[in-house]
Amino acid sequence: MSHLQRRIKIKLLKIFNALKNNGPLHIRGLARVTNIHPATISSIVSRLNYFFDIDNIEIVPGFRAKIVRLKNPDIKIKDVERYLEVRKQIRGV
Repeated sequence: MSHLQRRIKIKLLKIFNALKNNGPLHIRGLARVTNIHPATISSIVSRLNYFFDIDNIEIVPGFRAKIVRLKNPDIKIKDVERYLEVRKQIRGV
């Protein structure tokens, strides 16, 4: 596993754990809890949207927030690795 893959895996684990422990959070709240930049969280969540539910809500008029929750709270990192491997194989066909 490359250094980059290891760093992404660690960030993904932090996101999973934060959502498991705190329930649904908005991107900035998730960033605060995990100490990961909001843009990085947004990128990971959008790329792996198979594992996340994302709701855009309007908190006050003109201010929207993305609320992120796990589709399956029992998700394991191994499930993500399997998903990514299958997706890679499908793209290679």
